[in-house]
Amino acid sequence: MADQVAALAEPETWRLVEFLASRVRMIKGEGFHTKLGEGLIILDDEDAPANIDTAATAIIVDRISGASASRVQATSDVGVVIEFSVPRNQDEARPTRLVHRARKDLMRVLMLDVRELPKGFTSFEVVDSQLAEVTDDTGHSSVVAQITARAGLTEVFQPVTNP
Repeated sequence: MADQVAALAEPETWRLVEFLASRVRMIKGEGFHTKLGEGLIILDDEDAPANIDTAATAIIVDRISGASASRVQATSDVGVVIEFSVPRNQDEARPTRLVHRARKDLMRVLMLDVRELPKGFTSFEVVDSQLAEVTDDTGHSSVVAQITARAGLTEVFQPVTNP
C-alpha cells in the first residue's frame, strides 16, 4: 500500500502551490525591486521556523469548490493567498516600502498567460491585493502584502472498484 501511495502524483491543489512557489523564486533582483525569490518561502508548517523574525512569503490554498464532476474527473475553482510579511522589529529599515515593492514583484510574476500553466490547470487570475499592518497577540508588528488569486483545476481520479 505504501508503494502505491508513493507512486501517485501529488494532488493538483498541491501542484498549484508548488507552481506558484516556482514563480515566486523567479524574483531575484535583476529586473525586480526585491530578491524575494531568494528568501523564506513557506508552503507547509514544516517550512516555517518556530519563531519567524525575518521576511517571508507564504502560499496558502484557502478554498476549493467543485464546479462539476464525472466518474473520473472533476473541475475545481481554487482560492489561493500569496502573502509577504516583514516583521517591523527586524533589520529592514523601511519595511513598508519593501512590502510595496514585494507586492509589485509578486503581481508581475503572477500575471500569467494561460499557455504557461501546467497540465491540469485551466485558468489563473489575480482577484485582489491589499497592504496591511498586522499585530499579533504578543505585540509583534508586521507589514503585509496579500494577493488573492483564483485558479481553475481539472483533477483526474482513478476509479476505485469494490473488492
